[in-house]
Amino acid sequence: MPMTIQAVVCAVDFSPFSSLVVRHGATIARRAGVRLYLIHAVHDPQDEVHPTAVFERGGDLAHLTDDAQQQMQALMADAAVDWEAVVRFGEPVEQTVAFVNSLVPSLVVSASHGVSGFRRFFIGTVVERLTRALNCPMLVVKPGVGEEQDRCDGFRSAVVSCDSQGYWQRMAPLLPLLQSDAASRIHMVHAMEGPMEEVTTDSDAVSYNQVQQALQDRLDRRLRAQGRRMFPHADQLSVAIAPGVPEEMVLRIARERSSDVIVVGVRRSGKVSRWISGSTTETLLRRSPCSVLTVPEPPESIKVGDPRR
Repeated sequence: MPMTIQAVVCAVDFSPFSSLVVRHGATIARRAGVRLYLIHAVHDPQDEVHPTAVFERGGDLAHLTDDAQQQMQALMADAAVDWEAVVRFGEPVEQTVAFVNSLVPSLVVSASHGVSGFRRFFIGTVVERLTRALNCPMLVVKPGVGEEQDRCDGFRSAVVSCDSQGYWQRMAPLLPLLQSDAASRIHMVHAMEGPMEEVTTDSDAVSYNQVQQALQDRLDRRLRAQGRRMFPHADQLSVAIAPGVPEEMVLRIARERSSDVIVVGVRRSGKVSRWISGSTTETLLRRSPCSVLTVPEPPESIKVGDPRR
């Protein structure tokens, strides 16, 4: 089912990236005509002796809330959009997901803070964990080099990772909100990780390679037809189909086309593999030279008893 949004949620931590997150969120909310929420989750360290948060007994709760709201007010000083500040206390991912789940269908905007090595292997980053936990799309913005790379009025060039699961098709209504420029370009990428089909022809004159090329051409025509139907706003549409590893092919096309956003579907996994195993989505979040829009697998596609739950 195609996704629509009725709100935009900016997850801010008051790092130097927060202003970029807010500018993107405000632009999208204004273009969509929806309300913008800024959420900041204050991690509440627990007292090992008393079963309460450390700052609760010291009277700091109100002070922390006021300070966060003042910082949000400063971030929104020049944004002409209907907005609301939200301050939660607790683990950031849990609090953000709980708030987003309480809203109408939303788009979350966040920024990536890179970590590596041991910590990433076991728990991942906040953004990676949000990607797996949210039931709504998330735009992960990355700062560029120079003023042009940090423009927040729209993404001119988008690379769409067209995997076989088809979850990327759900974001078709969202791209026009991200691509307001009349010269917007969309590059659809499909990587064939293995033979597309077995050779079933009875003719010895037709080689395996010929059959595979015919199948590739057929997929090319199908994707082009889908692209013209799903992205009528795009001024340019291209399709790239070739054998290879999906994330490597998407990254290569994104660099070659100087793209400023990558769209990728998210397939949910179990709690262990979600944090310690790699995936196309996590690779793109870590290595992408540009922003990334993640589109989740529909919750209804996971049945009760599914081991991925």
